[in-house]
Amino acid sequence: MSAFKCLGVFATPDQIRDIKACVNAPVMYLSGGKPMFDDPLEAAHKAALAQGLPEIPGYYGIDLSNGEFVVSP
Repeated sequence: MSAFKCLGVFATPDQIRDIKACVNAPVMYLSGGKPMFDDPLEAAHKAALAQGLPEIPGYYGIDLSNGEFVVSP
């Protein structure tokens, strides 16, 4: 049994590239404590909303091997 529910909705290649960039970015902060790069979890959630998925409590995840959005069951 999978730990995630696959949604059949996929990120665009540009969205996948941007989320991967967030994953690989160093953890750095600007003065004032603002992160220099987006949080990968928030980036995936924003991309899911942009692809038409509804707002949910918590966050959408993404399988970066194929770009499919997922949620916890």
